Amino acid sequence: MAVRRMPVLPLPFASSVSFSLFSAAVNLYALGGSGAGRVRDLRIIRLARRVADQLDWNLLASAPAWVHPERSLRSIGDVALLFAVAATATFCVLFPIAVAVSFAARRLPRGSAIAVSIVSMAALGLATGGLLSPMMNAVVCSLAALLVFVAFSLLTSSSQWLSRSATAGLAIAIVACALAPLAKGQRESVRHAARAGAPNILLISIDSLRADHLHAYGYPRRTSPNIDSLAADGALFETVISPTSWTLPAHMTLMTSLAPEEHGVITNRLRLGSNVDTLPMRLQRSGYTTAGFVSATYLDGIYGFSRGFDEYDDYTLLRVAGEKSRAAVTSRDVAQRAIGFLNRHAAARDARPFFLFLHFFDVHYNYNPPQPYARMFDSAYTGRATGDVDSIHQGMASRDLHHDVALYDGEIAWVDANIGSILDTLRRHGIEDNTIIAITADHGEEFLEHGQAAHYKTLYDEVLRVPLVVRYPGHVFSGRRVQGQVRLMDVAPTLLTLARLPAAKPRSGNQARSLACLITSPGPPRAAPLLPAFGDLRGEVASVRTGGAKLIRNLRTHREEFYDLVSDPGERTNLDALPKTQRDQLRVILDRWRSTATANPSNAQADLDEEEKATLRSLGYMQ
Repeated sequence: MAVRRMPVLPLPFASSVSFSLFSAAVNLYALGGSGAGRVRDLRIIRLARRVADQLDWNLLASAPAWVHPERSLRSIGDVALLFAVAATATFCVLFPIAVAVSFAARRLPRGSAIAVSIVSMAALGLATGGLLSPMMNAVVCSLAALLVFVAFSLLTSSSQWLSRSATAGLAIAIVACALAPLAKGQRESVRHAARAGAPNILLISIDSLRADHLHAYGYPRRTSPNIDSLAADGALFETVISPTSWTLPAHMTLMTSLAPEEHGVITNRLRLGSNVDTLPMRLQRSGYTTAGFVSATYLDGIYGFSRGFDEYDDYTLLRVAGEKSRAAVTSRDVAQRAIGFLNRHAAARDARPFFLFLHFFDVHYNYNPPQPYARMFDSAYTGRATGDVDSIHQGMASRDLHHDVALYDGEIAWVDANIGSILDTLRRHGIEDNTIIAITADHGEEFLEHGQAAHYKTLYDEVLRVPLVVRYPGHVFSGRRVQGQVRLMDVAPTLLTLARLPAAKPRSGNQARSLACLITSPGPPRAAPLLPAFGDLRGEVASVRTGGAKLIRNLRTHREEFYDLVSDPGERTNLDALPKTQRDQLRVILDRWRSTATANPSNAQADLDEEEKATLRSLGYMQ
């Protein structure tokens, strides 16, 4: 009996359309789970970006206004748009494959079934690319192709009624998958008009910046003239404690005002729960136009950082990995994008105030600033130290370590210079005095004070103590220095209060609170209220700092370290002989906190693909 053959062109067209719809449904289902409804987060677009990168073409940067904005997954219109983009992009890939395979399979028995199964394999690969390892992805796609081959063979030899029923069932399944994100989507923000005269807000985070390496904090080297100027015109908080010693959870605390134990993003495989409010979300609902420009993999929108931003540029850094990320997305790049935003905002005569968040990564290891900053603080050095963190180790020559620190300081000066160009732009547009400027950091850096280099390893003060400088002329008193311990989690409510927006009132001393009254009230400067600062490192090490004393506990071995911060601010002597009452008090505070602080139950796995995981491994953040 002759083998029945379907026409060549209708078959690849029909199969490409069908499997493009299926692939788009899988794309949207995954997108709904991640809580990031952006064109750029569609799997087919992420895979296309990888190809474009090989051609040195930044696909996402070519149309940022279109691919970047966050779409509400509770809006049928936005879901339809995302579905259409995913289906169209997938079809553009599948159709040429389908045509080529169909022509090649014409002379084979069951050639149509072979062609459709190969197209289905490609479609599934496009839909799930990056979710699985390459080997597992190949196995899954091969099994799926085999099932499609068998099913198609049966359908083409069965009754017309069966074929139509199968087609209808497939259509219903596709529609159901496409609508699934509607049930999983995040809350849709409702914008209100900003009050007249509302200030702009510029929040700058400098990765790995120790407070004690800024001249304004007493450092002898003049590493930070622009930040020093802001401190002289505004307020400086002398003791600001980060909740951890690495980028992801620290920045999540900065944006949510929640401790790592509460927001739950304590590993690089977790993302923020979709029901958690962030600072940009609050400001966006209050009528602010919001923009963020970042330069580190850990601020990728996939973790939840893009929520509430009208424009969030994390795609520039995604073209590069590992050390290249730090070298390619420099402070100058971030500053130029920020200046571009400020120029566009001014040219559009946008009456809305803006919230601009900037993240500078250069100070992060390795320490290799451009000239003249590389020789700014140690021009006489002729040794072999290069600023490579892997070469910093116990027993190294002190002269070499001194040079590595000088390179670190050069990175600070390089970032400070780029901050200066942003401040110049604010002045040029005449908006500097109506802009709240806050500069802080996620964590500090170690230079063998306790035998370790870099960060992400301990909870000593060299990695937890960060700067906080706030300037707002006419509202924040110039030259105000606030003594006493405050927390990184207090930054967001402080900015909201300065902008005359409601900030959540703390129900206990362990929760974030506004510090605005400490820098806006007349009279002699007041010290910050004595509140504990808790630390967490990947759920493995915990700490509590009360201002005068500190406890660090290894949660696995139960080893404890006690320090008297008044007589031993460098935490050099573990006071096992600390009075028992004082040790017990610290233990009770820490135990009570860890028993009551609960992570957000809606946290889920971060949707990292294999290349993003490779980036984190190259930076030493993932095994």
